[in-house]
Amino acid sequence: MPKGRQIELRKFYYLDHFNELIDFVTVNSGFLLDTIHVEFIERFRGLGKEDQCLFVRLANRKGRVFRLKHIKYEEIPNLGESITRLKETGMLRDPQEGDHAEFLGCISRKELVDLIKALPNDGVEGKPKLGSAAKSELISFLQKFSDFWSLASLEDASQAIVIDRGQALDYLLFLYFGRLKDGLGDFALRDLGILKTRQGIREFQARFKVREVALAAYFYQKLSNEIYHADPAKLLSLAAGIQDWPVVDDYEISSKRHRSIYRLGRALERNGLGCRALAVYLLTDQFPATERAVRLLHQAGKSKAVAAKLRQMIEDPSCDEELIFAEDFYERKFGKRKVGRLTELLRHAKVLVLDESGREYPESAAVSFLEREGLQVRHVENAIWSQLFGVVFWEALFENPLSIHSDFDRFPKSLGAGTFYSENDGFVESQLIQLRIPGWISARVELVLARMEEIPNSLVFSEVELFEWVVRMAECSPPGASETVLREMAKDFRGNRSGFPDLVICDDGRIRFIEIKTEGDQIQRHQLAQIERLRRAGYDVEVARIQWSLDPQQIYVVVDVETTGGNPESNRVIEIGAVKVQDGEVIDQWSSLINPGGKIPRMIVQLTGITDELLAVAPRFSEIAEEFRAFLGGAVFVGHRVTFDFGFIKEEYRRINQDLRAPTFCTVVETRRHFPGFTSYGLANLCQEFGIELTSHHRALCDARATAEILFKINQKRRESLTNSEGNYSE
Repeated sequence: MPKGRQIELRKFYYLDHFNELIDFVTVNSGFLLDTIHVEFIERFRGLGKEDQCLFVRLANRKGRVFRLKHIKYEEIPNLGESITRLKETGMLRDPQEGDHAEFLGCISRKELVDLIKALPNDGVEGKPKLGSAAKSELISFLQKFSDFWSLASLEDASQAIVIDRGQALDYLLFLYFGRLKDGLGDFALRDLGILKTRQGIREFQARFKVREVALAAYFYQKLSNEIYHADPAKLLSLAAGIQDWPVVDDYEISSKRHRSIYRLGRALERNGLGCRALAVYLLTDQFPATERAVRLLHQAGKSKAVAAKLRQMIEDPSCDEELIFAEDFYERKFGKRKVGRLTELLRHAKVLVLDESGREYPESAAVSFLEREGLQVRHVENAIWSQLFGVVFWEALFENPLSIHSDFDRFPKSLGAGTFYSENDGFVESQLIQLRIPGWISARVELVLARMEEIPNSLVFSEVELFEWVVRMAECSPPGASETVLREMAKDFRGNRSGFPDLVICDDGRIRFIEIKTEGDQIQRHQLAQIERLRRAGYDVEVARIQWSLDPQQIYVVVDVETTGGNPESNRVIEIGAVKVQDGEVIDQWSSLINPGGKIPRMIVQLTGITDELLAVAPRFSEIAEEFRAFLGGAVFVGHRVTFDFGFIKEEYRRINQDLRAPTFCTVVETRRHFPGFTSYGLANLCQEFGIELTSHHRALCDARATAEILFKINQKRRESLTNSEGNYSE
């Protein structure tokens, strides 16, 4: 496309896209369609063009309920007539009782507030604060304390229509895209040149071989969304209906069923329904539901049931992570060990003492340190193994019609389904043999780089340095080691794709790995499982704990912000206070009120004393941005709940198209670590505990000074800890 030329979509592009969708599904997956889906396609094709256009327009919008006053399309002049005809065919309908929540969702916030105000006061409890409550809170309240039909009788609000997506439309989208989609926006992005699709493959296989499996996969996709959005009553209803969930002799469907049981159990737990969650977890023998079952049984004091369950998991584990958990838990509760393998591994890890300025990017700080030691190091985590996997098995992953099912597919279905190895075992083993040939992996990288131009994917990405490390790792690994890891990934990609160590090191032509942990970090079980897999394959893998050095000359800038509310995306900074400290002393300070460009909420005025009149003459953030950046310099950014202060200032920079990066230090986190036992770790309470003056709480500079005093006390504790530490990392 010539530079500066803008692509324009055709007038009826969306209708063309919908016809492309149903033609593709009919040709490639017609045998997966049930009667209801076939009838839907026939009804659609029997409509006039205007009626088709209206249906597709609505199908491309989010939600199912639409108010008529929001539906206006120039190419559909006879809108009312089209709506009537679509209702007659059953493709649209009037709102019903079950549409309550979505009906409320298409009403404006002001109308929702008016509805709540109109409710009788008697018998209505827990009204939300109408001035500050989120729209979702207002909707939830109205669902409980209002009658649908009284809402539907409101003037104008009754003028709504509903599109029934779930009966057929969503299933067609699922068969095409392999996941639930709100509409056909990806087609438009493709036509505009924004979304790159694959070239060269014109014949695709259906995603499923059997209709029963396709319908079950669609069921579990929908179920996942239901669980995520369900209230406690709905969760209990879902739990009561588990026996009706489809059971199909298919690995992918079985996995989806087990994961859905786990998700439902977790949702029940989050809603305080632990007993019901336990009953749900006990319906599967797969991890991590088995872990939750054990923990809930243990909380209930059922030791015999816990021991029996753990022994069963140890004898026949569903995965490595389950075995690690079961052995650890059994030893700690019924054996003599007081700590688990994860804690033990971390306790015996070597210590890497790094400069505190690297706090924001600890892995990068570790890389810099090791490079100064003369080692070749790269921060890779899972990326290098996914990259190597994609390079070695490229054709089977991305050029095989059995793995890719539409132009939009960027990730092979067989990997998620756990069928990649069984479908491609001969190819996999032949490629692993080729991996032993010197220079073969370099040639593969060149081939994949060329093919990536035509075949976009979500596994291998073009980064020259990472490709160089892929070659280095393949050529310098112990004999057979990379083959072993790749084979396990091919057999169970979902279970083996993550948890790889942070750093790869090439030391004297030998590949080894280091997992980096910072203060307070824990080793996760899937990381331990991956470490053990790598060690079994023949790799040298170790864990290193980072200990931040306490340099007396380190400069900190302690920052506090006052804002119009708690969300940095929708609220603004109205004051910044900052003090620069070094070696236990304040060496400079900076503060400014900031005009947010709008009125200050009354609650904020009462809290801070900052008024609209004060801010009217204050500078905008853009006017002080460079001055504050210069004051911060390369110092460590300190805050009491630093994610709040740093998050707000970072967002202000984003609004003026700038980025802000700095190592951060949270005095809340560190006081909890070094001064356990306080009833509260709020700024006011800590100042009282430590005898720190706080004369103008909720003014930024005063709070920043008080936070600096807390920082001094934290660093004193840290110095004491460092004095007693075991020493530094040694090669």
